[in-house]
Amino acid sequence: MKINRIASGLLLTVALAAASCGTERSDGGKLAKETEAVGLRCRNLIDPEGVDKASLSWRIASDARNVVQTAWQVEIASSKKSLEKGRADVWNSEKQLSDRQLNIVPEGVVFEPGKLYWWRVRVWNAADEVTPWSEPARFSVGPDTAYRWQAEWITSEWGENSPMPYLRKEFDASNSGTKPERAVVYMSGLGCGDLYLNGRLVDETRVLDPAQTNYEQYAFYSTFDVTDLLEKGDNCIGVMLGDGWYNQDKVWSAGMSYGKPMLLLQMEITYKDGSKRIVATDSTWTWAPGPVLSANLYAGESYDANREIAGWASPGTPSGDWKSVRPAEGVIPARLVPQVMEPIRLKQEIAPVAMWQDSAGNWIFDFGVNVAAVPRLTVEQPQGTRLRMRMGERLDDNRRAIDYRTTGVGATGVVQTDEYVCKGTGRETWTPRFTYHGFRYLELSGAATQPDTSWLRAVVVHTDVSRRGSFECSDQQINRLHEMAVRTMLSNTHGLPTDCPHRERCGWLGDAHAVFPFESFNYDMGNFWAKYMADISSTSSVFLENTLHQKLYNTQFYFADKQPGIPFMISPGRRLCGVASPDWGTAVVQLPWYMYLYYDDEDALRKYYGEMKQWVDHVEALTENHIVPYGLGDWCPPGKIDCPIPLSSTAFHYLDASIVAKAAAVLGNTEDSARYADLRDRIGRAFVAEFYDGKNKTFGSQTADAMALDLGLVPAGDEHAVSDAIVRNIDEKYDGFIHTGIFGLGRIGQALSRYGNPEAAWRVFTKKGENSFEWMWIAGDATTLWEVLPIDSAHSDMVYGSLSHPMQGGYDAWFYEDIAGIRPDASGPGFKVIRFEPTMTGQLRWAEATLDTPYGLVESGWRNEDGLLRWKIVIPANASGLVALPEGKNITVDGRAFDPTDYPVARQGLGSPLYRFPSGSYTFEIR
Repeated sequence: MKINRIASGLLLTVALAAASCGTERSDGGKLAKETEAVGLRCRNLIDPEGVDKASLSWRIASDARNVVQTAWQVEIASSKKSLEKGRADVWNSEKQLSDRQLNIVPEGVVFEPGKLYWWRVRVWNAADEVTPWSEPARFSVGPDTAYRWQAEWITSEWGENSPMPYLRKEFDASNSGTKPERAVVYMSGLGCGDLYLNGRLVDETRVLDPAQTNYEQYAFYSTFDVTDLLEKGDNCIGVMLGDGWYNQDKVWSAGMSYGKPMLLLQMEITYKDGSKRIVATDSTWTWAPGPVLSANLYAGESYDANREIAGWASPGTPSGDWKSVRPAEGVIPARLVPQVMEPIRLKQEIAPVAMWQDSAGNWIFDFGVNVAAVPRLTVEQPQGTRLRMRMGERLDDNRRAIDYRTTGVGATGVVQTDEYVCKGTGRETWTPRFTYHGFRYLELSGAATQPDTSWLRAVVVHTDVSRRGSFECSDQQINRLHEMAVRTMLSNTHGLPTDCPHRERCGWLGDAHAVFPFESFNYDMGNFWAKYMADISSTSSVFLENTLHQKLYNTQFYFADKQPGIPFMISPGRRLCGVASPDWGTAVVQLPWYMYLYYDDEDALRKYYGEMKQWVDHVEALTENHIVPYGLGDWCPPGKIDCPIPLSSTAFHYLDASIVAKAAAVLGNTEDSARYADLRDRIGRAFVAEFYDGKNKTFGSQTADAMALDLGLVPAGDEHAVSDAIVRNIDEKYDGFIHTGIFGLGRIGQALSRYGNPEAAWRVFTKKGENSFEWMWIAGDATTLWEVLPIDSAHSDMVYGSLSHPMQGGYDAWFYEDIAGIRPDASGPGFKVIRFEPTMTGQLRWAEATLDTPYGLVESGWRNEDGLLRWKIVIPANASGLVALPEGKNITVDGRAFDPTDYPVARQGLGSPLYRFPSGSYTFEIR
């Protein structure tokens, strides 16, 4: 299948190629003037430092149509100057006949850790015209598992309520007059740490670094290029440590902690003569108590500015009271690996929209939206003034004071609280760096003078994933739902996909597979999801004898041995909540496939293929005639779950077997592909026999019917009838609205609009009043998605569930796929083939979306006026589109009558043929 994919791509390249004008090259070919290689990335990052491997990708920019790549050439050099002079002294791929432009790994090259490499690329089109060389890009790889670290894990002395330490080391960077050419720091501060050099914070926006891992097995280190901060002579490197996840011992149990905070750091200085010097953590470092009195991810941070030590990270500062560090005594990670995923950063500031005083004299700040953030405090107060900030998501019944119950105080035992003690030297600004909170409202107390709204800002905090997609349509309620989904997602993106930003902060596997598609439409999450899949794998690698397994509803359990490779409900960390139920553990199979589909990451399939098969076999062993009896079910509907757990769990078992069959085909394992395809078919027959009401054409509930339609479990020819059954259920049982949990909500839109009921989909998503999405902000004042959506009066005053749960946002993928009409297609993963098939053009006036794919920007925007649909699409170079165009309509393409013979039919779509269009921009008019 893999060979066929490459061959078909090359055949398509030839078939769709269009000649373009060019100028003669010295090697006899022609130089393409309209096309160039741009957007060079290594590990999907721009000019990264310290990646785990050189995996190179690029995009092709062109104003021409029918642009395809038939060959490429990459050159890598040890300096930019060498590269520009054409001396590829590290690697020259020569001309490679291939249309592949993603994840190219140089064969046979061993890259020196820390060394900077420069690379460039050029590509050929079907007419054998070559582009100019791209602008140079650079990368460095970090130390791997074979690297011999000279650094040692160090820590400070710890007593009862010890503050977080300062750690420092002075050193002379001179080397017989030779100037330092490059200085790189590799650092792992556990739980988290801030790096300073010569009095300056190296990266002010980077916080809570590194991301959480299973520390017994491995920890991340981060790489910093500090060349510009290094002085020729005396220097001082310093680190402030925080507890982070490594020493989180205040919530759930003390057993969550791995030990006291510790540090491993190694600076490598390279001089112009090629010599090197290493400055590493060892017994010569010193420490002193710092101003951070405590820092817990759940409870908050306490900071006393009077305990700051001026110049603590600058050379020459007196250090007579500093003590020698101690060897670390906590859990020492078995491996150190580079953090390739983007770091957590402080992002935009949000000003309060209102401020008032409650009956207790506290000042309440309303920031207008519920976010994951930290406060930024700017004040002038007398020395010793202790300002306390407590944060929550909702107000009490009188709407004057904060009600903290939704942030989980009943479970965690703590209220999110930050404290700052003023030093009284004038204007002071402080932002916590070792915690974050989920909140909309902030309570301020302890001020010596009356505050105003300029005192506080909420600084949004999340993993620095880049925006990938945009969506907007003519209906403002749908737009608002889109904004709420995105805001909730960012509030739960902190090194792993969390369930909520306050009470749990856990990486539940069931939530992860529910949100992957919609999150990957909105943000570039490739490195993020790759990290989380490694979390699942490392967490599941242990064997446990007679341990707890999830059975039903998260309230019924059984005990059995857990084999290595079988996942837990949560990853990573020590709060695992038992071995995964079938409908949560399915993430082991779904996530690698999604990585392939959305990012063309075939390595994810290869890496986790064994665990994918193991999971399907594990679940099959639980079945009775292929029916899976266990699971949590369609989690958190507005009321009782009305989709039987065996139905949804069996549907996921069918999906998993189907995915493994497809993955095996991609990897060339024909025997496995046939075996799991046969299992898929047997599960499918058992599913229909057990759950399908053939007379009434339904599986019995909205979620059941939506899952059956989405996964291809409906008997052929009954698809529209099953969609009609959803409409009946909506109208007759639920007041014209949905009744689904997270499994149904992500599928209900497409189950309606793709199978003859777009009008019903429109009614559901635009409905007003009680039993509607609008009720969430009318009665619940919701700005994010709640754990149970407040769609009626029974749920709009929820005080115990979280008010920020992205698992409810799965519907947002339907906005991109069916309203705007942009879908991935497995025939060309990573959006090399894009399916354009909007299904809501008769219900909305207009819609538009963009998607920044690995191949370039994809666009789809349409407007329906007076029976004329004007639709513009953009297909990036070296990609193609499958465009659904109806038969029997008056259609023009760029003002010319559409001739179906100009564009081959790839296959049949939902109701129209899918015509294959090459790259370029197209405007259709359909009357």
